[in-house]
Amino acid sequence: MPTLTTSDRCSFCRIVRGDDPAARVIYEDEHVVAFFPTRPAVVGHVLVVPRRHVPDIWMLDESEAAYLGRVCVRLAGVVRKVLHPEGLNVIQSNGAAATQTVFHLHVHLVPRRAGDAMGRIWPAKTNYSKPEKDEAWALLREACQTGVAVGDEPSGEDRRKHLELVQAVVTRMAGASANVKTWLLPVVTALYGFGVTERSAGLTLLGLATVLLLMYIDANYLRVEREYRRLYDAVARNAAPIRAFSLDPSGVAVSARPGSRPGRLAAARRAWLPGWSVWRSWSILPFYGVLALIGVVIAISGVWWG
Repeated sequence: MPTLTTSDRCSFCRIVRGDDPAARVIYEDEHVVAFFPTRPAVVGHVLVVPRRHVPDIWMLDESEAAYLGRVCVRLAGVVRKVLHPEGLNVIQSNGAAATQTVFHLHVHLVPRRAGDAMGRIWPAKTNYSKPEKDEAWALLREACQTGVAVGDEPSGEDRRKHLELVQAVVTRMAGASANVKTWLLPVVTALYGFGVTERSAGLTLLGLATVLLLMYIDANYLRVEREYRRLYDAVARNAAPIRAFSLDPSGVAVSARPGSRPGRLAAARRAWLPGWSVWRSWSILPFYGVLALIGVVIAISGVWWG
């Protein structure tokens, strides 16, 4: 059975390909398609989408963005000329938290009239503190002026290549973890087996030490894999000022704060000692814990034999 790709499952991609006979397409060219949504907010509500499956604005090439913007401006003029609205909302949402439900980038052109079903789209009042607003302002200003200048934003193609590099590291860490387990099982089985047959607590303790050593190594593989998964997520969402093609995950560490610098001891501990969330992972504690427990039981039995 063939595997379905993301575009195969995407309802907007079906419209782009012409596979949805119910779609009300109003405009299409080699780069974009514009159509009515199934449940419009108001009459004349239009969606404009790129033909290429792009999940959100962070994966959109600058050239695509420029063309999409030009088409939206032209179609806004058509809507105004034909439907004579009193106003127009241009809405583009990214991520579930921003109410995106179809993860194929799309722009809403919503003609507005006083008292229509759309209603207000902004809260009537907010009460954010001055320190909250000042902190966001300072962080964004610094990112725009230093780490990630707006004019130097990586293109969608560069971001895809960056993601491929990060994914390669994640794959290597996962493969290394699997190799550790593959080598561990026959070695420990042999040591434990000789410990039982020879009634030798020493051989059993050697097997137990091997389990604990490889448990530590595997936990560090998992720690690094998780750090690069966070880097992958940050690059995909463009959620942090990350240099193009950087493979340094320290800037997106869970505990990192803007401008904070951990002490040498804390930095060394984070670099060499995985946190509890790593140790208790299903691939670490349950797997190695059982092997270590078996070794303890056999070692104790060996002491009794002696």
